[in-house]
Amino acid sequence: MNKRASRMMKVFPWYSAFEGDLLFYIAVDTLFLTVVKNFSSAQVVSLASVSNFACILLQFPILGIIHKIGNTASVRCGAFFLLLSAIFITVGPNYWIIVLGRIFHDVAGIFKSASVVALENCLDDADSIQEFIKIRTQGNTIYAMITMLISFVASLMFNFNHYLPMLGCITTCLIGFILSFFVVDYTKYNKLNFKKREKVKIHYSKFVVLAIMVYGLFYPVVTSGQSDGKLFIQQNLLAELSVDNTSLVIGGIICFSRIVRVVSNMLFARIYKRYYLKVGIMLTVSLGLSIALLLFGSFVPQLFIRITAMALGYMIILFIRDPFRLYIQDVLFDYTPKEQHQTLMTLMEFAVKVGTTGTGFLFTLVLLKYSMAVVMAITLLIAVIEIILSVWLYRLIMQRQSCECF
Repeated sequence: MNKRASRMMKVFPWYSAFEGDLLFYIAVDTLFLTVVKNFSSAQVVSLASVSNFACILLQFPILGIIHKIGNTASVRCGAFFLLLSAIFITVGPNYWIIVLGRIFHDVAGIFKSASVVALENCLDDADSIQEFIKIRTQGNTIYAMITMLISFVASLMFNFNHYLPMLGCITTCLIGFILSFFVVDYTKYNKLNFKKREKVKIHYSKFVVLAIMVYGLFYPVVTSGQSDGKLFIQQNLLAELSVDNTSLVIGGIICFSRIVRVVSNMLFARIYKRYYLKVGIMLTVSLGLSIALLLFGSFVPQLFIRITAMALGYMIILFIRDPFRLYIQDVLFDYTPKEQHQTLMTLMEFAVKVGTTGTGFLFTLVLLKYSMAVVMAITLLIAVIEIILSVWLYRLIMQRQSCECF
């Protein structure tokens, strides 16, 4: 058992890295959709909204499937759906086929959440639960390094052949699918029997509800800042630069942001150990600052200062993205029973889907009449609300530590 678990723990960071997202595609997504597929800004923004709405309807049926087939099989299902997503987005001849590819991407995310629970189960079974943050950080670091290397070449690949990055995307998804067969939950918690399922009922205390809300609001803002923010930067650059030069500048910004992401993951374990619960507030304040820089930069007439400010805002988003996920997962796992963790993971992703869908539809409607600057202003307002909720969550946890009850 320990040898099997040890092998899984060694493979997990690499599996996590290759299954982190649609590698290569995320470096050129807005360019690919607007230049190759001829999508408008509203269509690009609406992709996430439509796919997330579909996954909201599928979320709890998929949770039932995960409970029935177990963590091990769910991990493989997630990897398979991600591979399908890459294929459909690449070959999709119209908007709705690409929407289907995005739905496969989001469905993959629901199934892949089982991998985190499988890791926690194996670590707990091996009396190594203290390694959870370390191994998750290793996976994020490898992912950040891979995406950093991709950022060096993605724009050049796109300029050489617009479909070349997508072939790389399909290849990395195939590698992730193969690695998924080595991520196995050997513990008794792989599948929940009837008696254990009764314990899955969540006690929705103020802490649990607020933690899920904080998580569910943070990532829609991050998603908007990263995807819509990149589109925002692209629009500002295309007003003065050619497509090829815009591609190179965006490629440079993405490249530096990936380096920042690597540094973030390398430092997070030490930062988290030192500041612990204060990390939540630090990350949400940084999120607000990043959106503010994106918005501020768009109003600067000097091109160099405009690019610098907007690039800095974009890099901050990449710096905080991975750490916040680990922070919330660790806090929830610390203060809730193990039998509830798979359900909680699904509820957290459900909250993200609801938030992303709501903001996505809102932003799509806004873009029908107004510019991307208005979208970023609304995103900044949501980021301020997120800071307030994060401070509230911090105070609740402090109360928990002082009175040992939620």
